[in-house]
Amino acid sequence: MFRSALRRACNALQPLATGARASAACVERRALATLCASGGADLAAVGRASPVAAVQAALRRDIHFSSLLRDDAADGDDAAKGLYQVLGEELEHERSTYVPSEIVAAGPPAPFELIEADGDCEITLVRTYGDDEEISITFNAAEDPYDEDDFSVTTEDSTVEIEDDEEAALHFIVNVSKGDGGEMLEFSCATDGETVEVRNVRYESLADAEEDDADLLAASYPGPNYDELDEAVQEEFHRYLEARGVDHVLANYIAELHVHKEQELYTDWISKVRGFVGPK
Repeated sequence: MFRSALRRACNALQPLATGARASAACVERRALATLCASGGADLAAVGRASPVAAVQAALRRDIHFSSLLRDDAADGDDAAKGLYQVLGEELEHERSTYVPSEIVAAGPPAPFELIEADGDCEITLVRTYGDDEEISITFNAAEDPYDEDDFSVTTEDSTVEIEDDEEAALHFIVNVSKGDGGEMLEFSCATDGETVEVRNVRYESLADAEEDDADLLAASYPGPNYDELDEAVQEEFHRYLEARGVDHVLANYIAELHVHKEQELYTDWISKVRGFVGPK
């Protein structure tokens, strides 16, 4: 910008310098006006300054601005390098210290098969039972099993927040379908890694709709409040699931697999973010 302004100032001066009647004052005004029009100077600020002085002032200002831009770029580069370094240290720490549990290394309890994909939070275990039953168990590795709501107790003087002491509860869904999958029982369950807790049982009939018909699922009866069922009915539901392999052994595997999968997702996240902020 400065060089362009300078050239225009010189071009404006040339016809005046060659004219016999051009005065020094006229040359000065023409040069300053040209610089102002190109953004080179403020006419009111420079007053009666000479064109040379105005050009020198503009040059100093441009050099100052360029220096500020270089300083900002340097600060940004240093911040990116710092983040790149600490992420590398964190990644190395996680990879060197984490050891998968023997339960995860042994694989799912037979005859369940594990279905998962790299970078996908959803984990599925599948098996068959009898002649026509398909059983699938799904849970999300991104779920925090300790994310329970706190509650408060109000006294005359203050309100005190109390942490809920409830054990970790990892949620998972058990689907039991028969034949062509037109009918299904959906069990909403939770586990602390040792026991299986059934929280809801839902019956679905998909004979007249596609399996992914969200409107049908939303309109169907979600099932009764499980805690209000007769204890004998609850007990038989537990026996029904245990016969299909949904027991304390599977609960332990799900809890250990959840930790392992979350660790894989975390280290993969560090690696990708580090690659993004690092040098290309």
